[in-house]
Amino acid sequence: MEYIQTILLQVPASQLERASQAGGLLAELDAHREFLRGQPGFRDIRITRSINNEGNILVLVETRWADDATLVRYETNEPNAAAIVRAHQDIIVRDSLQVLDMEALRTEASFKTSEEAMHARERVMLPIAIPLGVLAFVLLAVYGLSRIYLEIGGDGAVALGAGLTIGVLIFAFYFVSNPRASGMQIAGVMAIVALALAGGTTWALVEEDEHAEEPSGGEPPDGEPGNGPGGGPSAPTIVLGELFFEYDGEQNPEIPVTAGEEVVFTLDNDGTSVHNMHVAALDGTFADNICDTGGDATACSDPDRIAAGESGEITINIADPGTYDFRCDFHAVDMTGTLVIE
Repeated sequence: MEYIQTILLQVPASQLERASQAGGLLAELDAHREFLRGQPGFRDIRITRSINNEGNILVLVETRWADDATLVRYETNEPNAAAIVRAHQDIIVRDSLQVLDMEALRTEASFKTSEEAMHARERVMLPIAIPLGVLAFVLLAVYGLSRIYLEIGGDGAVALGAGLTIGVLIFAFYFVSNPRASGMQIAGVMAIVALALAGGTTWALVEEDEHAEEPSGGEPPDGEPGNGPGGGPSAPTIVLGELFFEYDGEQNPEIPVTAGEEVVFTLDNDGTSVHNMHVAALDGTFADNICDTGGDATACSDPDRIAAGESGEITINIADPGTYDFRCDFHAVDMTGTLVIE
């Protein structure tokens, strides 16, 4: 903040040369600058005049001070600019003299410190904020797409991947062809992608919860809670681990089943991901990428998506002896096993 004494006066054009000579008004005001430099709180003095050389010439004298106290002290003691001007009344147009005290609301000096602090914060924050924003966006993309792919599965996941690839190529081509694209356009594209990912992830999680809440089978046809390979009141259990099946202490096991006999196995998902159990045909082919309960698969878990911590069951009733592969459709490489029908 600065405080300013402003002196306005008019000098006839015919007196301008006299005012500029040694001992004249303008010469004395300019010499007064040396005195002012030694005064506490002094910032600057500015002497300006209008450029017309005919008629009356407007002269403006400004002295700038750090605070109102130093300005008042200057005004009430001599020498000061107002006293110098009044000493040359003989060359001043009558009634043209005005002395005003004003307060500067904004100056370069007053805002320089705050602007430098703002620029310093930007220099510190941008190198941190940009990588963090990119990391958050990448994590959202990886997590969101993984949940969406797991929920869609099969050909739908392939189609989605192809569509995303084409979309990335289109946006890349547009921005390469328009190097002067505004930041608003780039931010708009990023916002649309983020909203699409968030919406797709939310849909996938809701669908996963709905599948987890579906009833897991019910009682077998004979009305008993379950039948083991040799008969009995409780069903044998297959554990769905993080990346393995486990039966009778054996991971990715061979499970013996009697040909033509219906057996119900309990499936306990002890992992942290969605799992299922899908039995292939005798020739090793699977009916679908992800089986459907009651569909064309040789056997499929009920429900066909078992959420982490949940249980389901699978009913095996195969008449033809042989070795039948089974897998988790969501982890088809790691989670496998075989049914030995005898």
